[in-house]
Amino acid sequence: QFDNENYIPNPVAYLEGLYVQKKYDQLKEEAARMVADPRYSSINFEQKFNDTGYSLMKRDQVEAAVFVFQLNTELFPDSANTWDSLGESCLKAKQVNKAKEYYKKAIELDPDGWVGENARAMLKKIETGN
Repeated sequence: QFDNENYIPNPVAYLEGLYVQKKYDQLKEEAARMVADPRYSSINFEQKFNDTGYSLMKRDQVEAAVFVFQLNTELFPDSANTWDSLGESCLKAKQVNKAKEYYKKAIELDPDGWVGENARAMLKKIETGN
């Protein structure tokens, strides 16, 4: 039987609402609860958060994007892609040292894959200024 208690039909919109209301702690708690809840297993939260972060960056809402990508690394700490995206948002926010740190984390998690390759290219770009 489907347990309807505490079930949110549109979790992404619900989480966005918490962000708009500046309920950051509740947002983090709810996101962690939903990611762990089997009722939401059909939702690829990692991808949804990543898409949201890039959408925010395209609209020059860099601070919000950094928040979303940071949350994504907290929820999915073993994903090289979440760290790479956080690095990109920090670079855009002119937080160069943090960007380097996060790119290095992405390389550590995906040393031979495309995410690691991208992170290495971004580090080189930072170092050379190109």
